[in-house]
Amino acid sequence: MSKDSNKKNQSNGINLSTLGLGIEHFARGVRKATNLTRDENSKLILDEAYKSGITHFDLVFNLPYFFDVFREFIKDKREKITFTTHLGSFYNEKANGHSKTRSLNKIKQTYEGMLDNLDVDYADIALIQFVTHSEDYEKVVKNGLLDYAFQLKKEGKAKAVGLSAHKPDLLIKIIEENELDVIMLPLNFATGILDSTKKLIQCCKERSIAVIAIKNLLKGKAFTTKKTDYPAYFCGGNRFTLTLNKPTTPAQCFNYGLDSGAETVVFGVKTVDELKLNIKSYQTEKGIADYNHTLKEFKQAIQTS
Repeated sequence: MSKDSNKKNQSNGINLSTLGLGIEHFARGVRKATNLTRDENSKLILDEAYKSGITHFDLVFNLPYFFDVFREFIKDKREKITFTTHLGSFYNEKANGHSKTRSLNKIKQTYEGMLDNLDVDYADIALIQFVTHSEDYEKVVKNGLLDYAFQLKKEGKAKAVGLSAHKPDLLIKIIEENELDVIMLPLNFATGILDSTKKLIQCCKERSIAVIAIKNLLKGKAFTTKKTDYPAYFCGGNRFTLTLNKPTTPAQCFNYGLDSGAETVVFGVKTVDELKLNIKSYQTEKGIADYNHTLKEFKQAIQTS
């Protein structure tokens, strides 16, 4: 999936489809797919995404019960798809869910287990997950997590090394100190207008660092004209309330992220129908989706919040 269907975004040898798919929503199972098992729903979404031209997948959390599905999906198309796996999340069997960690031992065990479970030799992007603040970054460095990520690349167990964070200023500091291939950050109508975000994007361009946008659809909050609260955690620290004059479309969100400097916009869905709706919007409005009125309203709401 790309603006030019005959091209793919390339950064440091990694092919990234313009739209990428995050797996956490459907892989966990959803109430709306009550007639399907979690695995059945996952298989349908993956197949539909690939059929529609999406070839980049973000595994987000390490979910062992999803590995069987994803292994089957990629076994005949490993060289045709790319995927990101996150360093900093491990599966807690007792809690039956994921937990954030900075333990190097847990991260090593999780990464090696992921390679074994997926029956692959490498991940395309090994991404250090969600660095929240300077102290967290210091822990990542002190515990040897950055060194481990670069070791994976040197050994060929990862094609690229990346890092995700929600604070542009922190990401600028990190990329100035390390030779990263990829960064991941929220890039949407609330974050793209920030001077710190613009400076970050420029730094990435100068260093040939690929930018992967997340939280670009704002959890669908902008798809309505009802009064809506926007939480700070995916709006660059700005918490505000906004009533849009016109609802935003997925295509407008996607286009804004891509126009703002993202190589790839990764979004999550819960069902095949939701996936089809987002892709249809993008394909129908590709290159013509005008988001200026929405951007203006977001600017005004943030300035007055």
